[in-house]
Amino acid sequence: MHPNLSSATVGLILLLSSALGAAGTSWKLGLDNALRQSPLRPALPEVVISKTWDILGPFRLGTREAIWGADPLEYDGGFHNLQYDPNGTFNSALAANGSVHWGATHATISRSSPGQVQAALNVSFPAVNWAFMQSVYGWPALQYQAWARGVLEVKGSQPQTVALFGDGLLEFLVDGEPYFGGDMYQYHRAPSLVKLTPGPHTLELRLTRDVRALGGLNNAIAVMIHAELREPESITLYQDSLLVPELVNGRLGSRWASINVLNNEEDLVELKSVRALKTMHRVSMQNPLQIAGHQIRPLGFTISLEADHEPHFSVEVVYQIAGGRSRSTYFEVNLKERPLSEPLRITYLHPAGIISYAILRTPPPNACNHSLPAPVILVLHGAGLEADSAEARGMLDAAYGTCAWMLFPSGVTSWSGDDWHYWGVADTQAAVSAIADWAKQIGWDGPAAALDELIVAGHSNGGQGAWYFSTHFPDNVSAVAPVSGYTSIENYVPYTMWHDSEPSLSLVLSRSRSTYKNELLVGNLAGIPVAQQHGADDDNVPAYHGRLMHELLGQAQWPSEYKELPGRGHWFEGVMTTKYLKEFYQSRANQSKVVETFPKTFTITVPSSGTLGSKAGIQVDQLQTPDMNGKLRVTRSADNKIWHITTRNIRRFHLSETLFRVQLPEAMVLDDMSGTFPMESPQKTQGWFVRDADGKWDTSRDAGWKTIHQRYGRQLGALDAILRTQGTFTIRKCSPGVDPVALQISRNFFQYFAANSQIIDHCSSNSSLNQPGNVVTLSMGHDLPAALGDTYPIRIDQGHLVISTSRSLSTLPALRQKYIYGEPGLGAVFLRPCPDEKLELVVWGTDLDGLRLAARLVPTITGPGQPEYVVLGKRSRWEGVAGVYAAGHFDWSWQISPSSYQSDPM
Repeated sequence: MHPNLSSATVGLILLLSSALGAAGTSWKLGLDNALRQSPLRPALPEVVISKTWDILGPFRLGTREAIWGADPLEYDGGFHNLQYDPNGTFNSALAANGSVHWGATHATISRSSPGQVQAALNVSFPAVNWAFMQSVYGWPALQYQAWARGVLEVKGSQPQTVALFGDGLLEFLVDGEPYFGGDMYQYHRAPSLVKLTPGPHTLELRLTRDVRALGGLNNAIAVMIHAELREPESITLYQDSLLVPELVNGRLGSRWASINVLNNEEDLVELKSVRALKTMHRVSMQNPLQIAGHQIRPLGFTISLEADHEPHFSVEVVYQIAGGRSRSTYFEVNLKERPLSEPLRITYLHPAGIISYAILRTPPPNACNHSLPAPVILVLHGAGLEADSAEARGMLDAAYGTCAWMLFPSGVTSWSGDDWHYWGVADTQAAVSAIADWAKQIGWDGPAAALDELIVAGHSNGGQGAWYFSTHFPDNVSAVAPVSGYTSIENYVPYTMWHDSEPSLSLVLSRSRSTYKNELLVGNLAGIPVAQQHGADDDNVPAYHGRLMHELLGQAQWPSEYKELPGRGHWFEGVMTTKYLKEFYQSRANQSKVVETFPKTFTITVPSSGTLGSKAGIQVDQLQTPDMNGKLRVTRSADNKIWHITTRNIRRFHLSETLFRVQLPEAMVLDDMSGTFPMESPQKTQGWFVRDADGKWDTSRDAGWKTIHQRYGRQLGALDAILRTQGTFTIRKCSPGVDPVALQISRNFFQYFAANSQIIDHCSSNSSLNQPGNVVTLSMGHDLPAALGDTYPIRIDQGHLVISTSRSLSTLPALRQKYIYGEPGLGAVFLRPCPDEKLELVVWGTDLDGLRLAARLVPTITGPGQPEYVVLGKRSRWEGVAGVYAAGHFDWSWQISPSSYQSDPM
């Protein structure tokens, strides 16, 4: 309303204009125009972010430690409960005199419309002597945390739904409400939706400096807050997220496509159907897709083209909000055609049920003998690089004359989600498997792809991925070329600054990370040609990593070639196609000249997680205990007819039926037992070698051991084994009030892995565990359904968490058989077995605070080292891991392992 007109006056004017009738029409139109330009018309809603921010910090923080809590301000009740005080001081090991004070910084504000605003903060603490700290502690000294407080204001007369993107953040609070997950890698994929009333709102950011994400060449933290108003009762289709294959010779080699959909409404939305408009093309989705309030999910669909296809067409999406009337929205598809000689985008189903992509390049027409399959050069990209970028597509241009297929998997995200581990490996394997079908669909008449002849190469994070893939799936790899790669995350940026905890607890976390310690697994590379390359002046991944693996391989009696390039840094044009590497690719791709060698004696190291593919045809199914690595030392007789195998910590193994890189023996001798085990042909070796309680080996063909009471296959590994899902995640809510946590977990899965999750309410029975994918169960108090296995050692009794240990584990006087935890604010996460190798991840709390604390441990970023079960006390909020009451691993029978950590609340 105009400030100079009362409501009565305006009413009188409108009444007079009505009385004037037609004669007063022009006068009335003039008044309408005036009112339209005056505040009588409600102002358009607007969102504003403050320019000035209060800052408090810095405080120490270890590599990937933030998910455990480890916020020293929580000791004082949390940053949200602290008021700005220019005279206030807080203890900090990083600052002069051991204390820090409040400060301020200014954000750079930009906006593209009244409904969108961005605030860029660049925070540093020049008073800290970072150079000296780094001279002592290295890169870990540049990892720290701080807090920032500003204002987010909604202008207008009605409540608004605001989408908040937090690039470079792991967590933030709006009016004290916590939002964990953020967007550490700046994917800008999944916002947090917040319903806000008009007026100012407190926005608080936990700033965490991470060398992996921000680099080690300065000490600043750069973050971006982007706020965007959303229309209610609508969905958002992210056009720039559309993933479609590319055309070649007018054909689609793959039919899978997807687009991301955000539900801006608080009620459930159901996507009913999709169809192509004004074309004969067929676009379809398998089943209706339900999206919970404020949830984002990928919409997967298929495309079938008619003969005279139009490359550009519109797709209609029909949806329904909370059972109301059907509505429609649209997105555009533009299929791009590329020549067969160029790198081409192919799409396929990831095992988790999402649509992923890779870049594929066929062998040159005249470079191969078409009667022989050509090997696949598998190239893993570095952190932050899209496989579809020009930089990645052209990475092997100079090596195109090689007789090989070239495959650049995306790893689903530009960071490969989990550094080319479980999630990235699954994507890579799916991409390799997709080649044959793609070739068939486009009518390829050149050499087939030798899918078991992988020449694995990778740069930077992809170089680490090449180490991981070849040490964990050695029988799938014919050669490996890590370039400028680090050996493991904790060797790249050490964990020096972590809060100190009991050594026995630290050991549990170390074991949880050990499956990614490629330094411990170099013996698995025996028989695989290794070509390393590193820039001598690399200031991103120091050449020490390449030199170290070169040294360790020599000690493992399988020397590698190592090429260090003087004057070269981390990346330069042609880094993957130097003369040295091109010669290596060509020598390994020329199948007629390749001479396979395999040492007479070699050692297989199985990580304590048990996650290892076959080596020389030997596949370990179970370890005796997860508390140490398993080992098999194999000595082959001169004629290869007898293998003598000495084992450590191995309970069950079998011989691969199809995958082995050395001729299998006629007989085996295990642990110098009298007599031998005669071998049948690989096609008939369906049995297992099993070690009994007395240490004696025997054979068995009974597959009945794969029950809910034994751990095997995709169930092996620490907490991040939940990522080895074979289908969409199901998040089930077993208690009232857990909706925000369910939404957070779904969002984080999508943000960091592009993973798909359905959120369901029914939890009265375990029928929801029959979903095809892995399950995340949220509960508080006594609401958790019992485990499927009656011997499972963790249960809820009258709102308390009870952990039972086996009597045989009581090797320490203080180790009891039962531990009970139930204080307010307590949280816990633990894996439970489901049928068919599936897993359930339970997230439990005595109350909502405890549940939120536990939910932080659901996998997001790599490296925190979450074991299979963790009980977090309230002290974890400021002490991090040191505040943990219990943590450990499950053995092959889902019992607590001997070296797990148990303590009483103090």
